[in-house]
Amino acid sequence: MPRHLAPTPLDPAADAALLLRRIAFGTLALLLPIASLVSRRAAVVLAPIGVVLLVIAVLIEDPRDFVSRLKRSVFSLPGLILLGLVGWAVLSLVWSPYTGSATEKAGNIVLAVALGFLGNAALPDRMRASNLNLAPLGAGTAAAFALALIVATALRHQDTDAGVERGISVILIMAWPALAWLLSRERGLSALGLALVVGLLSLTRFEDGEAVAMICGAVAFGAVSASREKASALIAAAIAGLMLLAPILPFLLIPIAARLPDSGLIASLATWADVVSGAPIQLVTGHGLDTVLRGRLTGALPPATPTTLLFETWYELGLVGAAAAAFCLYVAIRAAGRMPSALAAGGVAAFTTAFALSALGFATLQPWWLMTLTAVVLLFGAIARGQYRTDRPVAPLLKPAGTTRPKAGTPA
Repeated sequence: MPRHLAPTPLDPAADAALLLRRIAFGTLALLLPIASLVSRRAAVVLAPIGVVLLVIAVLIEDPRDFVSRLKRSVFSLPGLILLGLVGWAVLSLVWSPYTGSATEKAGNIVLAVALGFLGNAALPDRMRASNLNLAPLGAGTAAAFALALIVATALRHQDTDAGVERGISVILIMAWPALAWLLSRERGLSALGLALVVGLLSLTRFEDGEAVAMICGAVAFGAVSASREKASALIAAAIAGLMLLAPILPFLLIPIAARLPDSGLIASLATWADVVSGAPIQLVTGHGLDTVLRGRLTGALPPATPTTLLFETWYELGLVGAAAAAFCLYVAIRAAGRMPSALAAGGVAAFTTAFALSALGFATLQPWWLMTLTAVVLLFGAIARGQYRTDRPVAPLLKPAGTTRPKAGTPA
């Protein structure tokens, strides 16, 4: 048998790793957005399963490479700052008055960060396009299914189920890596179709802020597409600045909000300003994890206390936590802006959308939201590894034998 027709030797370990990786991406990219429409704990269950399958796959193939990549990511400067933020959140359990619920919240944060580190280190250097095609398939199918549920509910003159509303939020944020993958593969019509379906879906959530957050993400997407370096740097500085300078925001916004008809916003900003001016020492250390939610439930804080991530970070973790969070956001957005092709615009848009949702008081550090964000980060990391890194070499132009012109002085 000719050598070029010889059968490839079977490698059961490599085949098992490929199968596990395919199941993992099917879990994260395809099953998670669809299951989120029917179960509020879908992301909490499916995201860890997907990461565990990725880790098992890489341990079968090359465990040493996995350990070395994990060490590099953990001991990098952004990784150490992120671990410092998590450590400060865990340390705040010491002075938090609600230790029980705060411990559960700290555990969710630790789990999400650990899954992010492990999943990113478990991604192979070269991703198969067949795995990454599951991202737009999952987001598009889930978005169409959600629109069908909303139309059916409206025809029955009923309110949309809370689980469906939560699932829509998952679909909206997971649409960004799917859109970035389609654009990076130059599938313009598919990307346009996905954008239209997701855009219509976001308009159904205008009152709760998801539509506003998606508009912010779309603006960031367009800005980065026009000028990647400048736009990503500006957006990163703006988001980090909002996180770092959050205590002065109520004093700046109260005069503006006083001219608006919504009195609830004025009350919320006034409560924010009173907390800042009434407890200046706690601006450094914070009051401890989970004190905003429990404080509102127990009456320790007024009902008008804002639920935005900006206020919660400063109130619970103080200047230390806010500074670390601002640094992590800045570095993450700048890193997203340096990704190739359309991934830069999609990554910055995803960060902008997630930050806008959290700033508007949506799902602040809830377990299902943390796991969803972890899945989105891993999808972007996988898509970045699925891009073409080299160009096809150009074949040299071969001249027929005997046509080479002899050099001067050489006998013909």
